[in-house]
Amino acid sequence: MVSAIFIVIAAICNAVMDKVQSHYSKSIFKDLNSKWWNPKESWKNKWKNGDPAQGEAFLGSSTVFILFTDAWHFFQFLFLSFLFLAVVFYAPMVNWVVDFIVYHVVLGMVFELFFAKIFAKE
Repeated sequence: MVSAIFIVIAAICNAVMDKVQSHYSKSIFKDLNSKWWNPKESWKNKWKNGDPAQGEAFLGSSTVFILFTDAWHFFQFLFLSFLFLAVVFYAPMVNWVVDFIVYHVVLGMVFELFFAKIFAKE
């Protein structure tokens, strides 16, 4: 059951990533700090003065510490972390085949709920 909770959280993080990347202007995130949430602006955070020619804004800002530069990378880190935690804490509910199907359906349903409804701004 713990793995299912981690899958749900991972799905929410994935919905954040996709909403920000593909529908930022039609999302609840557009009213937040655009330098962090808007991928058209936030990519600059990893570079000194927003200029790749000037190098990284801080040590590792374009690699190992990229999760601190923008929302998309932060939620990617969380998404992957919760997926890994789901694997680490996996205990069969039925059997691995049924569990795989259940987890896949849960991930898809939660993703769709958050992506299409909760994170959308009409």
